[in-house]
Amino acid sequence: MIKIRQTLVFVLMGLVMACSTSSPTDPNDPKFDDTDDGPITGGSADADITLTVDATDAVDIYPDIFGINNDWRLVSDETFANFVSTLGDIGTTVVRYPGGWESEFYAWTSNTTPGWDKTPTNPGASVTTLKANVSNYSIVIPTTNAMNTTVGSNQYNNAITLLKDRAKQAIDLSSINSVDGGLLEIGNEWWLQWAGGVTRAEKLDKYVNIAMELTEYIVSEYPNRKFKLLINGDYTQPQEFTTMKNKFTRAYDAIDGVGLHTYTGYVTDTHNIADLEQRIKDCADNFNSNKNFKYLSEWMPSRDYNDRALYMEAANIIPDIIHIYARSGAQAAAYWPPINSPVPGLGVTNWNYSKIFPTGQILGNMAESYKGKSLKTTSNKFHLAAALQDDSTMVLYITGGKESGKKVAVKVSGFTLSSIQSVERFIPADYNDTAKSEPYLTESASAEISSDNAIVVDVNKQGLYQIYKIIVKGN
Repeated sequence: MIKIRQTLVFVLMGLVMACSTSSPTDPNDPKFDDTDDGPITGGSADADITLTVDATDAVDIYPDIFGINNDWRLVSDETFANFVSTLGDIGTTVVRYPGGWESEFYAWTSNTTPGWDKTPTNPGASVTTLKANVSNYSIVIPTTNAMNTTVGSNQYNNAITLLKDRAKQAIDLSSINSVDGGLLEIGNEWWLQWAGGVTRAEKLDKYVNIAMELTEYIVSEYPNRKFKLLINGDYTQPQEFTTMKNKFTRAYDAIDGVGLHTYTGYVTDTHNIADLEQRIKDCADNFNSNKNFKYLSEWMPSRDYNDRALYMEAANIIPDIIHIYARSGAQAAAYWPPINSPVPGLGVTNWNYSKIFPTGQILGNMAESYKGKSLKTTSNKFHLAAALQDDSTMVLYITGGKESGKKVAVKVSGFTLSSIQSVERFIPADYNDTAKSEPYLTESASAEISSDNAIVVDVNKQGLYQIYKIIVKGN
């Protein structure tokens, strides 16, 4: 018979020793401070913070939300296989190719980026190398040649002809029509392009005209296409997708959805996480509520919107974002940057792929465990992501961030808790330097099931920026 109130302490000697070289390995040592709280006898009312999970409100989690945006400038052709091997360790599902801005300059036939001011000395992965190492990828075709001209001019018409040729080269050389779930994005960040120095509204108008031209051409060349066609846009401006819909007078029904760059954070008026889920839905539905595939093709917890959160600090934000992506119905996503140097503190791996940073660690952990159905949650200072892996298994990620230590109760409805299978605590390499450029450490920890069907755990008791991963059984 299963007791409802119980404290489980998992003693994994090898893991503990790997996490701390100084140290006591006795789980009852005050270093861990997890075993002396006693069983909960009065429900979870004495908790400092209450979070909730509603297991009756569940949406599918699409595994391709754990993708990576390639960095053609920093991941050379010679090292791409090693890079992909690291991505395999992380659990990456889809690779966006050739990347971001480089996509607007990329020459598919020569593996070069003529005209790009960041062209590297050593070229990035060729499309041949991509296909030899990756089976699930998306591609971006350029628009900038025409964006820099006046619509209807001779220069514009010539640019459109060039862009059609490049689109065909990209489709044929990438074999994207043979990729299961292949995605093709039309352009990269039109709203940030120079576009001849015109206003944002004029940029949007240009982009729509170019996208229509390319869509009509692609549909005519590939009438039995399997890949999805996606327009690109700014997720912070959902109303622009309504404008695009109204301007998209040709080939409208051929567009399958949107590509969004969802850089986000907690400390911002423009890119706030609180608005993220609704904005993702609105952008897709405003363009076409009947064909609203959502690809979040560039994303990260931006330093500018998170008080410069780095390394383990940034990793604390990722479960919340991934949970929002799943709840929004996103079918795919691609994290950027893969390599740490463009945005130090947010990269998945270092320059030679020998070290996976906390952002990569938590992405990999979630790719493995955050699957099945995403459950409705509420957060309160600490943030909660929850998934029902199957009918009897629930996984929870509780992130402490910079909040002081609290006893946290996660009250569960629609699912009766019976036992705790495992509790892991991911902690900064150094509590005194939570932005240290080192992988996080993993410790075994404990949690309790209270009499009112809640999971109760101390978060950030030992220090800030802890992440708890708890797997529970029930029905």
